[in-house]
Amino acid sequence: MKRTKIAVTGGPSGGKTTLLETLKKELGQEASIVPEAASLLYRGGFPRGKTPSARIHTQKAIYYTQKEIENLIIEDFSAPLIVCDRGSLDSIAYWPYSEEDFFKQIDSTRESELNRYDWVLHLDTASSDYYDSSNPIRTESHAEAVLLNERIRKAWTGHPQRLIISEDTDFLTKMAKSIGVITAILDNEKYEKIVSRFGIKAV
Repeated sequence: MKRTKIAVTGGPSGGKTTLLETLKKELGQEASIVPEAASLLYRGGFPRGKTPSARIHTQKAIYYTQKEIENLIIEDFSAPLIVCDRGSLDSIAYWPYSEEDFFKQIDSTRESELNRYDWVLHLDTASSDYYDSSNPIRTESHAEAVLLNERIRKAWTGHPQRLIISEDTDFLTKMAKSIGVITAILDNEKYEKIVSRFGIKAV
């Protein structure tokens, strides 16, 4: 059975959590959801320091936790679609030094990390009018979230099947479009057809 792995990423308040909760209900056994490693660690009490050293330790912990959860889902669950709440390259957006330093620290390469995912779906941070700051784990202002969104976009540069759903639409339309895209991927539609049918940005 062909299995497809999608990384759902994007800036804070982009709609990732809502999308994944909806997918759980709508796709059921057809999709296995990989939870966000950062949320698991922070809710478990992992310290959140702001020094470069603290940020390095935090992102390494997130990276390895993400990788092991993904491996677990792949090995122990049989759903044809694996949807990851963020992906390994998101850590670059939070890394205090260069991309080269990040890859050296995790003993990997950009090509290897990109190859872990068949598709990347990026949900842009919501506009200031719709930005949700109620999440207790979310500490960024809207301005900071927009900058992070751009850094996450840059982190995934080079993926051949990346789709970006922008913030210039209402939230319900954004979710409907995202679900439609993922359903199309599950139905094995080609990249070019999905881009054309949903009128979304391909990068």
